Amino acid sequence: MNTQTNHYDDTDTDERPEAVRQAAAGARAWRATVHAQGTAQLDHADFYGIAGELTYTLAAVAALAEVLAWQVAGYGEGRPVYDDSRVVDPRERLDAAAADLHELAARVREADRVLNTFWSRISHIGVQTAPDESVEVGAEVAAAVAR
Repeated sequence: MNTQTNHYDDTDTDERPEAVRQAAAGARAWRATVHAQGTAQLDHADFYGIAGELTYTLAAVAALAEVLAWQVAGYGEGRPVYDDSRVVDPRERLDAAAADLHELAARVREADRVLNTFWSRISHIGVQTAPDESVEVGAEVAAAVAR
């Protein structure tokens, strides 16, 4: 793909490759989620539901980063590639870019572990609806939720 000849928009005539169109749709969906949640009534069920979807999304992002790393690492094999600086060997640049993607995947998996902790914690939250439903929390429970 030559990045200098990409002419597209977000209309029905979008001729970008399927993977690029899907990535754009995902990004639009998450931007819409930010807007919708920013104006939503607070509800722990929403926190839980969004965290679940975000967990699935982070797993997909990590997997995509690994796929791209593999593709980028082999991109210079069997095709003439160049680096536009004309100073850096293009294969070295591709190797470094692939390493960046592997690092991204690792960091996203780390973020996913943090998110899963949140997801687990928020799953224990409820709303007390009757005044006589008081629950006493002991010191052992408070210690259990500390990191």
